[in-house]
Amino acid sequence: MRQKSKKMQKLDAKYSQLRREFLTNYPMCQAALLSCTNGSTDVHHKKGRGIYHNDVSTWLSVCRNCHNWIEANPIDSEELGFSISRI
Repeated sequence: MRQKSKKMQKLDAKYSQLRREFLTNYPMCQAALLSCTNGSTDVHHKKGRGIYHNDVSTWLSVCRNCHNWIEANPIDSEELGFSISRI
């Protein structure tokens, strides 16, 4: 298995810190869909991870159930504002 580059290690370390702060600031699920468990455990990247990986303005604090639904329903998620088109 290939080791991560130093640049990627730095980005991941920054992401971990930002993620922890973000979930502390937004402890409740921001999607609140039908199967919501209320407490946030995940960060959904509304524009994908790529160049927006550490851009908190594109993040959504969500529970695992809502995150699974958002990922499984991209068209509906975009219409509800949970995802932003990458095109």
